[in-house]
Amino acid sequence: MRRKGLGHAGPLPLRALRERVEQWRQQRGRRGERIPEELWNAAVEAARVEGVHATCRALRFNAYSLQARMPPEPSEGPSERSETGAFVELAMGPLGSGGKTIIELEGPGGGRMRIDVTGTSTVDIVGLAQAFWSRASCSS
Repeated sequence: MRRKGLGHAGPLPLRALRERVEQWRQQRGRRGERIPEELWNAAVEAARVEGVHATCRALRFNAYSLQARMPPEPSEGPSERSETGAFVELAMGPLGSGGKTIIELEGPGGGRMRIDVTGTSTVDIVGLAQAFWSRASCSS
């Protein structure tokens, strides 16, 4: 949950972290010195609560650098998308049964393909899927 509208200085934990960052800036030896991991880790924790933009604004950190350090947010419930490919066997009746069959594929780069099969048709679904996924993996 992100808190909003708590004034320019921010909530107490972010304010305390800002003071730590400012103290480090005053004590560091040279201007180009890297920010210590301890402060980055604390900034990541603050960004989980306050958001990346608010945290970076308060700490004067680079938003892209902080975003790159953010772990992916855990999804609620089972994941709909697998990170690695997996074999899926579909139990289908014959395609020539007169009904309509819709097959939707999604590639690793987010590309989508929809195959509508109606009536008696001889569609090579496996070949289409292989061609789609090999093309999708080449373009991502």
